[in-house]
Amino acid sequence: MRAVILRSLLVIGGGGLVLAVVLYVASTVDARAPEVLSISVTQPVGGDPGLALITTSIEVAFSEPVEPDSAAALRIEPEVTGAASWSGSTLIYTPDEALALDTDYTVSVTGGVEDLAGNGMAELPPSFTFRTAGRPSVVDTDPVHGAVDVAVDHPIQVRFSTLMDTASVEDALELRPAFAHELRWSEEVLEIVPTDPLRPDRDYEVLIAATAADAAGVALGGAVTLGFRTVAPGLAVETVVPADGVDGIALATSIAVIFDRPIDPASLDDDAFAITPDVAGTLAVVAAPGEEGDGAPSGRILTFTPSGSLPPTTTFDVELAPGVAGVDGGGLAEPLRWSFTTGAPPAVISNQVTFLSDRSGVANLWAMNPDGTGQRQLSAELIPILDYAVAPDGSSMIVADGRRLVYLRADGSDRRVLTGEDHREIDPTYAPTGDRVAFARVDAASGTGLGLWEWQVEGGDASPIEQPQDVRDLASPVPDGADASVLRAPRYAPDGLALAFVDTSGAVGLLELPAQRLTRIAFSATAPPAWLPDSATLLLTGVPGGDGAAGPIDVPIPPLAPDGGSAVYRLARSGTEPAETRLGPGWRLLAVALDGTIAYATDEGWLGTAASVDAVRLPSLIRDATVLDAAFAPGEAAMVVVLGETPDDRFGRVERIDLETGRRTTLAPDGSRPRWLP
Repeated sequence: MRAVILRSLLVIGGGGLVLAVVLYVASTVDARAPEVLSISVTQPVGGDPGLALITTSIEVAFSEPVEPDSAAALRIEPEVTGAASWSGSTLIYTPDEALALDTDYTVSVTGGVEDLAGNGMAELPPSFTFRTAGRPSVVDTDPVHGAVDVAVDHPIQVRFSTLMDTASVEDALELRPAFAHELRWSEEVLEIVPTDPLRPDRDYEVLIAATAADAAGVALGGAVTLGFRTVAPGLAVETVVPADGVDGIALATSIAVIFDRPIDPASLDDDAFAITPDVAGTLAVVAAPGEEGDGAPSGRILTFTPSGSLPPTTTFDVELAPGVAGVDGGGLAEPLRWSFTTGAPPAVISNQVTFLSDRSGVANLWAMNPDGTGQRQLSAELIPILDYAVAPDGSSMIVADGRRLVYLRADGSDRRVLTGEDHREIDPTYAPTGDRVAFARVDAASGTGLGLWEWQVEGGDASPIEQPQDVRDLASPVPDGADASVLRAPRYAPDGLALAFVDTSGAVGLLELPAQRLTRIAFSATAPPAWLPDSATLLLTGVPGGDGAAGPIDVPIPPLAPDGGSAVYRLARSGTEPAETRLGPGWRLLAVALDGTIAYATDEGWLGTAASVDAVRLPSLIRDATVLDAAFAPGEAAMVVVLGETPDDRFGRVERIDLETGRRTTLAPDGSRPRWLP
């Protein structure tokens, strides 16, 4: 009995001891007031705890779990509405909407925070201030913008001011010219790594559109452009033909690389040049235009001439091995690779807009549909084309490079060089019947004019256009050094029964073809004569009188073009005295429509149209750009125009303009001398 009582006392005593310990622990731990250990943002920028994305949440870490209602003790200035959640003893406050850009926010924990035991926070923590990031930006690049001599295998780095939405940046990224690459990200840094070496001595641009956004969805403040130039090799490439990435190339094209110096033909072997798909052809080294007789030991153009026409709508990859060397020993530093795509040639050019463009690497004749689709190359010369004429039915064309005339059919076949080595032939024009072409001829050695000539289309040799007497016998006094016998810019009347032309000594000639009657008017013309559709009137650009504009003939010989002092005059076919029009000095005649409507540009480059030269007024069709050239649509109230920044621009943006609504549509980014064929 005594043992039982003793055991009971021990159990009761032990329980009391345990209870005492529990009460002691409860009284000492629960009596502690909760504390704020830290206040922070969940989306810091660049490792800076005081800078956050606008989509950030705010975390408040307590020393122990507290009553959930303690979130009411959190105050943010400026005021931010949001929702609170808990992760253990950490309060996470998520705003309902993105915070304002580039704004300071202050977070404070006020009184009223209690732990689970009811102990209130004894001391308020200091406030926490952070700033939201502004719009993202590019803060650094490698190479820097404008850098030169950049290694061809150099990775391109773009460092942003904050973490970016990588998908939006990659969608906004454009490389000009395009090159194979990999994209790698390391926090705020985008690295563009070429998978093949870049081309030496080449300008590159990295463009990032303003749609690129940071991780919070905030777009860049503006588009970013990084431009640089790669290091020049020992043998530099000036141009490849056709140019890289160009579509619509003519099937009769040659493939060429134009270097900065003569190349050594002995450095070429069977493996030097490759084209895929495989094409049979001949590899040769030729001289550049004008360098044929300068004593150079070799040419600087490497050409591959296919044995036949290339297949249509086919992409070709071209590679030139780095073993090619110049005559001075400098070699091509890296393999040269590029590609192009052929077009689909038409049998005739019907209802097409033709224009000159150098997009293929050399200026050539191109054509497109009136809505800008179907752009394709028609001529494929390695010498830049300066002028051209197209047959009225669109079946053939003549292109002129200031030295030679080259004939070809609309599909590029039957190419013929019409000009012999002893002559320079320029200013081609088709007769209204399309069966013959008139042009001007100049002696290659002396620069002496050899009069006007005519070639029967697809015929044999050209023949001179006979005149009733030597034009030189009718000439006015000629300034010293001028050559009165240089005749230029023949233009057939729409009825085909007269031919107007320019004498560079200071006259315009009008030759009646059936009667062989010649009228010569003292007039210093700076542009080709233009016939009105009734064949009864000519519009002349220049200055009345026979002072003359003749002088040494420079090669290549460009088409005539008006200067700032020229005005437009009217001349009756039976008249001898030009009459003034409202197109005064500096105003230019651009085109004449089939109904007699004219298009003109002011001295400021504004575009206007009028029913006649007597109805001209200050135009309003285009006043936000410089109109370089224009052509009327056949049979509809529309035009195609070329717009540039200055009157001296050779190529400009090609646009279509609806003459009834004024609506404009861009057709091509580059072009000159447009014609709109029926």
